[in-house]
Amino acid sequence: MSAFLGPIHTWLYNKILLQNAMTDAIAAYAEEKGWTKGLNEKLASRYGTLETGNLEDNINTDNIHGWLQERVSLVENRLAYAVTTLLEEDSTRLDEMKQAVKEFGKNHSASGNLSVKQAYDHLENTLLNGMPCDRVNQLVKEEPDLLAYRQTVEIHQPYWDLIHGDVSNYYELREALIQGMFEGSSVQFHHTGNQEYELRSR
Repeated sequence: MSAFLGPIHTWLYNKILLQNAMTDAIAAYAEEKGWTKGLNEKLASRYGTLETGNLEDNINTDNIHGWLQERVSLVENRLAYAVTTLLEEDSTRLDEMKQAVKEFGKNHSASGNLSVKQAYDHLENTLLNGMPCDRVNQLVKEEPDLLAYRQTVEIHQPYWDLIHGDVSNYYELREALIQGMFEGSSVQFHHTGNQEYELRSR
């Protein structure tokens, strides 16, 4: 990654911000339902908090790659801890959490008449999958009404393993997020197998 701040760094930081906001939405929903108290304080104490404001005002320009990697780890850890903690208390909460995340996805929607390629680009521009150099997703097929891709690297599981969580909860929540993003659009999202996905025109 470049030693100079550029568009790719802003692109990545926006994805970091979105995942952080999704964790905040889950925590707010949990507080509203009376599931927990002080979850945000626990998250801040354990992992710290993400800076607010413009990226150029916060980033360490002497170590851009390292600074961004630390923020990727921060928001991945926050999400894994929040979800795992809430589910340890009551495993039946996942469906409600998925609904809350789906609503969050609607607020970051890609609605309208999208091509499958535009839908894929929307996911690439919003979902956090490590650093750009990790090259997590790989296109398998691209046709006018069908785009298939696979996740070639398990980038999320280490964060869940650290706290003895189940990374499958992450993927269920991510699918709910995507369903929210594409609700009302011309594209449907399908999980077709082990880390394999399709985007199809409706």
